[in-house]
Amino acid sequence: MTGKDLPFVLRAGQTARRQIATFGFSANSLAAFGAPAGGPKFIIQSHLDRFLFGQWLPQRELALPAFGSSVGAFRLLAGAHPDPAAAAERLYDAYCQQRYTHKPSAQEVTHEVRRILHTMLQNDDIPSILNHPWLQLNLLTTRCLGLAAAKRPAWQMLGFALAFGSNLRARHGLARHVDRCVFQNHTQTPCVLASDDFRTHHHALTPENLATVTLASGSIPLMMETIRDIPNSPAGAHIDGGIVDYHMDLPLLHTRAEAGILFIPHYEQRIVSGWFDKGLKRRQPKHHERMLVLSPAPDVVAKLPGGKIPCRKDFTIYHGRDKQRLAAWQAALTVSEDISGEFQQLLKRGTIADYLQPL
Repeated sequence: MTGKDLPFVLRAGQTARRQIATFGFSANSLAAFGAPAGGPKFIIQSHLDRFLFGQWLPQRELALPAFGSSVGAFRLLAGAHPDPAAAAERLYDAYCQQRYTHKPSAQEVTHEVRRILHTMLQNDDIPSILNHPWLQLNLLTTRCLGLAAAKRPAWQMLGFALAFGSNLRARHGLARHVDRCVFQNHTQTPCVLASDDFRTHHHALTPENLATVTLASGSIPLMMETIRDIPNSPAGAHIDGGIVDYHMDLPLLHTRAEAGILFIPHYEQRIVSGWFDKGLKRRQPKHHERMLVLSPAPDVVAKLPGGKIPCRKDFTIYHGRDKQRLAAWQAALTVSEDISGEFQQLLKRGTIADYLQPL
């Protein structure tokens, strides 16, 4: 099989390519796992998640730090479940069942996302997730500062506009308006994030706050309710973790010369640092050297309904035509099965280095 025949593209930074060429690639090659934000785009990697968390990653000899924001946090929650494949299937099913009025309120959207979370997370599951033997959860939220934390929507909208403007000039300008919060299940293990432009606060995931943290990580600004005062953490207004960490452009610590790979099963080939950077084509990721990014091949995406993977706009495009939306999403789920199967075959052949492209 040639690289053109694969249903996915593998792109890697220089350090990651060198490490794979020298040492090969296995579950033990990873320093961290990244689960990006992206709404229903996650469907294109759903079957791969089931394989990774259910079969491949448990082969590791060491614990694995895993970072997720927004729907990525939901993916990691499924991955930490005692039965990851079943949990990933429940996430897909619950996500597909969303139904909205023509112009849903923030309360309506938040209610639906709470329903998805409740479907995924049962009280009996929480101890197993928090005490997972090898998966170190790092669920990301964005804590608002100044006007961005205002309770009145008009003032909060102004705060977000100011944050957007600051980010437009330079990414570090966003740090005047928001902080990064990392909620961890293995608090006894030091976080592998290095310092960067953003103040980063570390908090423990607990039985009392796991659901709230996950909800906060996916709380899209203005489209959903701001999540305030998460239990067992300092008071604050939390929104979607993707505002700061959209595609997991993370500053990982370098503990040795070859410090391992940041593996990101992704929905697109481009890595966007923060949510406000989506329209800034000139802005490149800062921490791409250790990344290995797996994304669906463009020719595969072109054959999907509408020539694209699922996205949040589908709720508008297919409004009142949920059967058509579900058919389009099912087509993407079928592709995800092909991606998972071919990735498994590539691992068995041990030829992943032959398919790497520069990131």
